[in-house]
Amino acid sequence: MKIYISGRISGRPLAQVREEFEQAEIKLRRFGFLPINPMNNGLPADAAWEDHMGRDIAMLLRCQAIYMLPGWPRSEGATLEYLIARQRRMRIFTAESPLVKTVERTL
Repeated sequence: MKIYISGRISGRPLAQVREEFEQAEIKLRRFGFLPINPMNNGLPADAAWEDHMGRDIAMLLRCQAIYMLPGWPRSEGATLEYLIARQRRMRIFTAESPLVKTVERTL
């Protein structure tokens, strides 16, 4: 199952954001998902927010699920992605999801 990684990006150090998204990608692969990381959307980091969101939403729409990183409610972009996922009736996972917690305990 393709799962899109969503979280707060804007206003944070790029290296920290990349690390957080890469760690989520590794974790989700262990769960058997095919993670889709918006940090790899093909745009330069300094591209306009609207351009990033357009590309990211296109990536999200090709997925069956979304994984919300901690702190996502403080992000306008991640909130928009969450609302789209809800509207599209995608499976929504967070770090607090029972499946995620169960698998993390076995690692």
